[in-house]
Amino acid sequence: MGCCSSRAPGQHEWQSQVPGSFKANPIPTVNKRADIPADFFSKCIKKGWLKTLPKKQKIWCMIHENNFYFMDNEADTEPRKFFSFDGCIIKMDKNMLEIETKELMNGSVPRATYKFLADDANTAMDWYEAALKASSRRN
Repeated sequence: MGCCSSRAPGQHEWQSQVPGSFKANPIPTVNKRADIPADFFSKCIKKGWLKTLPKKQKIWCMIHENNFYFMDNEADTEPRKFFSFDGCIIKMDKNMLEIETKELMNGSVPRATYKFLADDANTAMDWYEAALKASSRRN
């Protein structure tokens, strides 16, 4: 029962006009798969398996436009984590790729350094070139 017995909760006219009222609250969606374009996973610059350092945990990675996505496996539709390549410093040493993100929002989000290990030097070079292509900053 609502504030009075005449109508159910959220059914008064004034409640539909007030931001944050019962009717205005959006229903959260658990699966956001519908928001992802159908060609999102096929139109990426680079995708494949990399290992994180220092744990050497194998993760599925993808570079799409200027973002780097981490996923648990190829079938995942929601990334576990992602960051933007804008302003990143990208380094390569043998088969290790190091990506240092820039400091954001005047220091409230500090720099982060991600280290990935590829299976071989050629694969690492492919990832390095794809990362440079996605980055706005040239190293």
